[in-house]
Formats: sequence, structure tokens, C-alpha cells
Amino acid sequence: MRVLRLLANGLICGIYFCFLLALLVLDLNINRPAAAFDFVRLAVFLFPTYGLLAALASILTASLYRFFVTRPSERNFLSPRFLTLGFSLLTLIFLVVFRENTIHFASFFTPAVRRSVQMQAAVLFLAASAGLVLLFRYFHRRRRAAFLGASLAAAVVALAAACLLRIAYPAADTPFRLSSMEAKPIARRVTILNLEGLSFDFIYPLVNRRLLPNFAYLMENGSWGHLAGFTPSDTAVLRRTLKTGKLPGKHRRLSDVRYTIPGLPGHLEAVPRFILFRQLKQLGLLKIEPYDPPSAVKDIEMIYGEEQAVVVRSEERTALAPETLPEAPAADKLFLSLYKDLQDERAPICRRLEAALIRDRITEERAFRSKAELPPQLFLLTLDGLDDVQTYFYKYSVPAEFGEIRPDEIQKFGTVIERYYQYYDQIISKYTAAMKDDEILIVCSPFGVAPLPFWKRLVEWVLGNADVSAYHEQAPDGAVFFYGSGVSRGRSADGLRLADLAPTLLYYAGLPVAKDMDGFARTTIFTREFKERNPLIAISSYEDVTIRKRR
Repeated sequence: MRVLRLLANGLICGIYFCFLLALLVLDLNINRPAAAFDFVRLAVFLFPTYGLLAALASILTASLYRFFVTRPSERNFLSPRFLTLGFSLLTLIFLVVFRENTIHFASFFTPAVRRSVQMQAAVLFLAASAGLVLLFRYFHRRRRAAFLGASLAAAVVALAAACLLRIAYPAADTPFRLSSMEAKPIARRVTILNLEGLSFDFIYPLVNRRLLPNFAYLMENGSWGHLAGFTPSDTAVLRRTLKTGKLPGKHRRLSDVRYTIPGLPGHLEAVPRFILFRQLKQLGLLKIEPYDPPSAVKDIEMIYGEEQAVVVRSEERTALAPETLPEAPAADKLFLSLYKDLQDERAPICRRLEAALIRDRITEERAFRSKAELPPQLFLLTLDGLDDVQTYFYKYSVPAEFGEIRPDEIQKFGTVIERYYQYYDQIISKYTAAMKDDEILIVCSPFGVAPLPFWKRLVEWVLGNADVSAYHEQAPDGAVFFYGSGVSRGRSADGLRLADLAPTLLYYAGLPVAKDMDGFARTTIFTREFKERNPLIAISSYEDVTIRKRR
């Protein structure tokens, strides 16, 4: 009977913890309206994994408590003491996970939503603290069951209040077409090379060794500095911010994948971090598939299009599996010129290197041809090969941070990243040579690179990804370079945020900057003469403005 009682009380604690996790999941999915029954569906889904783990932890905690502290046993099948202690401790554990996730996903929350999240945390913390205080009073002052009943009621009420706060999340702003303006001709041209993964940790030493002459040229003749991103450092989310000047809380792009959960209508766009939630896919409980929703707000491409300007952008990333590389003679020739010593290497990471190079070469050549055929006012090229290469070869470039690595592997792979930077340096040379007098070139990366912590290396090893040695999950600073007409020479651009690029480009093009953007036009990178001739113009929002065609 005692075992059955422990099991029943433990399962109730597990169910409670599942409702807490369901609250976190729905908090992160700001695009999804929450209904009361969604919490139930999610709790049922989470119970076979997180619920049972929480139940087991509760039973073990109660057993240890009874072993070390002698207390009269309870006759009730449902133990108020067990449930009070379990609810309080599980709530405190949840609040640690909740805090880490709300910090990591802080860019998802507008000020109004952030206030709701903070109120949720406060209500739950007060309930957990009250439970522990009332339990203490029960044992050390007066043994009144009303104390325990009050603490359990407080926990349930606090959870219900937190769920109601989520259901009442402020809706996304709805645009109102209150005004219109006539499209104006755009005389200046903008070329953006978004070379994802650039890091000054590599650029500085390579420039000092004179291996990146074109990066050095941009630093001497333009403005440059670190570019601050944000978490979650998801490439699709960062790209949307680059083009909109808004954080995810406003542009509403949360991920490049969507998650389907059995029994839950619709899909999720974000799941909690730090609790191995995505690994539920390995158990067949979670379906993950690519997702590319249309933009919920206007980006610079749309604004330029409404202004009747010509826009050319690179294609979205096309996944190339290392085992199914396409025939690309030019890319093969490039690989031999950069990595001739690795042409016969059969290591799987070398196939990844080749796939990244082929993908970048194909994307860049197609975009450059389009740029030459149809000279655009806005050109945007995104290459992500360096990011992939650094993910797998970082440890050979910085072996001191990874312990024991074979000397022959360091000699073989230690310059792979260095040579990839030299390839990007060649691309910069190609685009600077093709620049017009009225053109600005922006080379940027929304994030840098950081070594994988030891604990994450262990996780990747367990998951079968032992070659992974770098990541950008914590949003290490990227890099940005401005060069061309009107740009100050040799000026530091440190302090720029990713959200600042779009309003800065709009200012350079002579277009109004929207006040509802999270970024600001950084006019300090431009010369005094340019700023005197081009005053900053502001409007409330491009969402509220209809742009009429020029007559």
C-alpha cells in the first residue's frame, strides 16, 4: 500500500510538472493563440517522458526525506506533505529552466509580452515559496492540515493564473493603411555580401599575416567593426532581422523548422532549450520539418520593390548532402586550387567541406551573373559555407582548446578554415572591382564562431556527431564592413547591432526610416558631407503606409 501511495503521489507531481512545461512551450510560440485545452494536450504529450522523470524524482526525494527525517506516517492515500514538497520543488526547478529559456528567447518578446512572462514567473515563485514556508510551519509550529491545503491551492491557482496570462498574450500589431506616399527614384546602389560565420578571431591574425588583402583594404578604406546579434542565433531568424530591422517579436519569424506533436492541432515554431526537447524526435514523438513562412512584415526587398527599384538576391540555401554532390566543374577546379592536398582524403568531414564549397560557388556565380545582367539598386548575396566548415574544422585551427588532437590531423586540417577565408577574400575582390561610383558595399555576418563547450561535445558525441567542434548558439559577435560612396574611411563601426543594418541602408538610399524598427540608422559611418546633403527622414511604420507608383 505504501508503494502504491508513493507512486500515486509521484505521478500527480509529474502531471503538475508537465503542465508547467506546457506553459513554457506555449510561451515561446508567440504566433500561436493558446486555448485552455492546448495545455492539456501538451501535458499529455509530455507525460511519458518528462512527467515520468519528474514523478521518479519526486518519489526518490520523498523516500530520502523519510529515511533521514523521522515523521509520523500519513494515513491518507494522497499525501498533502508529499504533494506540497513536490509541487514547490518542481516549481523552483521549472523556474530555473523558465528563466534560462526566457533569457535565450528574449528577442521573441515585445515589452507587453515580456511583462506577462515576468508576471508568470513572479506568481509561480510566490506560490512555491509559500508552499515551503507553510510546510515548515506545519512541521515546526502547529500541525494544521489547513496549512498544507492552502499551499496546494496556492500552487494550483498560481499555475492557472500563469496559463491565463499566456492565453491573454497581446496579439501582434495589425497594420492600418492610414497614409500613402509616392515612390521615389533610388539613385544609390547597395550590395550586401552576407558571409555567415565571419569572425575577427580569424580575420585579425590573417590580415596581419597579409593573407586577406581585400579584407585589409576594406578596413583601411571603409568603416568596420563587430556586429552584435542575439539569441536564438538561428540563421533564418537572423536573416529576417537583417532585412527588416526588427527582432523576432515584431517580424514573427521564429525558426526555419516547425514541430508537429501528436494530438496537438497545428504546429509549433519553437521548443524549449536546455532540456533536450528536440531529442524527442529520436523517440518518434516529435516530427521536425523545414518551414519557411512568408514575411509578416515588410523587409527591405519589399520596400525597394514598392519603390519600383530592381532587387537581386541569392537563392535560399539548397541542401547538398555530401554523398550526392552535383557535377560542378568550376567548383571542382576551385576545390583543387584551395585544397589540392585533400583531394584524395576520404574523411567524412572533407565531403562536408566539398559540399559547402560547391554550394557557395554555385550560389555566388548565379547571383553575380544576375547582378551583371540586371544592375540592381539592391543586391543581397548570402553564403553559409564558412559556417559549416568552421563547425567541423574549428578544433584543428585552435587545438589548444580541445585537448588531445593528433599532430598529423592538425597538420592536415589546420589551415582549412584559413583557406576558406581566402576564398571569401577573392569574392570580395570580385565585387569591389565591379562597384559603381554611386554604390556601397556591405560585407557582414550576423554571428561569429565559438568553441563547443565540453559538455556539449559530450552530448554531440552521444548523438553521433563527434566531429562537431564549434557553434554560434550563444550569438558570438559577427563582423561588418562598409565601403564605398559616402562612407568614412578607417572609422570604427563597433556597437552596431544586426537590427541596425536595414534602417542604415534605408537612410543611405534616401528612403524614410521607420520608427517601429528595433534598429537605428547608424549615420556615424558616413562622411560629414554625405550627412549634410542627406538628412534623416522618419515615418511611423512601413506597415501603415501604401506606396503609390510614380507617374
